Amino acid sequence: MIKEICYIGHASHCGGADTEILHTMYLWQEMGIKIYNCHTGVVHPHLKAMNLEKEVGLTYIPSASWKDLKGFHCVSFCNGQFLTHLPEIKKYCKTASFANCMTWNFQMEIQRQREGLIDFHLYQTDHQFQMVGRALKNLGKPFRPLKMKPYFRPNLFTFYYDRPIDKFRIGRISRSDPQKFNPKQLEIYEKIESPVPKDIIILGWSKEKVLKKYPDLVAQKLEKSPQPYIRSLIESSITQEEFYKHTDVLCMNADTFENLPRVGFEAMASGSILVVDKRGGWILQVEDGKTGFLCSSPEEFIGKTSFLAKNKNFKEQMRFNAMAKLIKQWGKEESMKNWDLIFKHMENLVK
Repeated sequence: MIKEICYIGHASHCGGADTEILHTMYLWQEMGIKIYNCHTGVVHPHLKAMNLEKEVGLTYIPSASWKDLKGFHCVSFCNGQFLTHLPEIKKYCKTASFANCMTWNFQMEIQRQREGLIDFHLYQTDHQFQMVGRALKNLGKPFRPLKMKPYFRPNLFTFYYDRPIDKFRIGRISRSDPQKFNPKQLEIYEKIESPVPKDIIILGWSKEKVLKKYPDLVAQKLEKSPQPYIRSLIESSITQEEFYKHTDVLCMNADTFENLPRVGFEAMASGSILVVDKRGGWILQVEDGKTGFLCSSPEEFIGKTSFLAKNKNFKEQMRFNAMAKLIKQWGKEESMKNWDLIFKHMENLVK
């Protein structure tokens, strides 16, 4: 089995791909893999403060020092600079694997596959493979897709249960990408019925970005927050722990088709109940009525969230159901088996 691997890019505590690789590094460490890291840019102080040298035994290679990748199997998650510099990286590494975490292709991803520079494409879900793989499989070069079983380390988050009942606390969280928002979101929040006052946080708001897509009254109302119980906050204005501690129910609909949202895992690990879109990766995370609620319309979002506001005991059971599913489906045993197989494919390619 592979004894060492180099990740191209950098892990962090926020962002889909960056948090996924952070959890994956903990997994690799438990598998006895020596982890190296070659960032594509400057390693900012907040990244150094993560102390990954101690946390996962990480060894840094100087940023963009591609010659130092000689002899390594290299992996990168959704990193555009990795794709940009891949012709140089491939001169030195044993294999280069790319995990596209989206449900659409990067143009550079297609170009690098056409050039035969990507040895393995890693996918988290079947629906993602169907949507992303179709543009890559007939470009005249070997296409080697591998299924990657995501790992989530729940003890990085505090599980909050038996929460305060003086208010009904709702949240939504995302980066400030307009595709992550839906113009019906505020209408849903306003129509949710609760026996106690509502307290709602929208984290990841950007007037400049979102109003370009939704230049209507609904988006403007979100910016102005006319209801005193709604707070729209810019990215990183509160910590993840503060957000999930607040959020009894994570109620969010979006225009995007999600692959496998990391915020879903974070919510499950924190005891924040998911009320989300009935499509994409949410369907894999949520068993409707057991570990959360899936919704196909604003009316369902309103009705199911209102039901949770009025049924404390049901909420508590749902929290524990979701945590149990998280540990069973995305725990370390299954992920280790999966990465073992991926590593064997890498080694066999260069024999």
